[in-house]
Amino acid sequence: MLFGMICQDISIEAIDCTNEIFRISEEIVSAPLQISMREIGQLNPVVLMRGGRPYTVVCGFRRLHALRQLNATRVFARIIEETDRDLPGLFRLALWDNLSHRKLDPLEQARVLYKLRYDFGVSDELIIKDFLPMMDLAPHEQTLKTHIMLHASHPELKNHFSQGRLTLSSLQYLATMHASSQASIASALEGMRLSAGLQKKFFSLLEELAAKNRKKPEAPFSDPEALSALKDAGLSPFQRGERIYGLLYRLRYPRVIQAEERFGKLKKSLGLPGSIRITPAPFFETPDLRVDFKAPNAEQFRKMVAELFEASQGPELDKLFKVV
Repeated sequence: MLFGMICQDISIEAIDCTNEIFRISEEIVSAPLQISMREIGQLNPVVLMRGGRPYTVVCGFRRLHALRQLNATRVFARIIEETDRDLPGLFRLALWDNLSHRKLDPLEQARVLYKLRYDFGVSDELIIKDFLPMMDLAPHEQTLKTHIMLHASHPELKNHFSQGRLTLSSLQYLATMHASSQASIASALEGMRLSAGLQKKFFSLLEELAAKNRKKPEAPFSDPEALSALKDAGLSPFQRGERIYGLLYRLRYPRVIQAEERFGKLKKSLGLPGSIRITPAPFFETPDLRVDFKAPNAEQFRKMVAELFEASQGPELDKLFKVV
């Protein structure tokens, strides 16, 4: 949809920079853009709608922010007249302006979908049919629902995601929680880091403990051991995350922890070298044991097999199969 536009040199003071109804960018601060503006000036006009103070920004929030940071007083703009105040159509224009030169990140996609539904009154059917494919998202109701929740998630959780401290799947999971739980977990995450691989297991344990103990998901963070780990300046953020994960694991599987401790003592009593590893089945679900070793030559292979045979003659081996 095209709008009648005229180009003008506009005073920045005449623009209502607080009205962000058409904003799509999650982050409007762009150092490269500011450097470009300082070196060669404004190349592309912003798009403004007449009305407000007396102008509202439609496209160009980052360009306008960069100009203000450089203490510019005027901006080159294309003006949409009040006779063309089709707000959903203008938002679509702003969306295409962004999609023409970049791919939106997940938080920006969530912002767009939230605005379409709640600010511009676009039906879910039309959003799913037209706008989800426009942003390379699967045209399904669940896609829309997930992104709406994503937009409504706690600001600090979204900040953790933007900084690379949370995966998208972790943020989507946390977004389903109550706002107070999101706030508490976001606060705890300030003091620790979790690798991408550990996050799924970490948050699954929180969920399982909440269901088991009928408490809020963030309850384990009040445990003295968790509080101590978060305050321990001698630990790196990743070490704090691993320490608290260990706590969650012990709280969730106390019998498994006890079995692991007994297994470790019995395994040590076999007197085998560290190059021979004996491991139980996951969670001791079956009595199976696994033996692993590496031998650089035939002589070492025979030696390790002999040590295994010798260890197998004592009663400790029988006890290993009966730990649980």
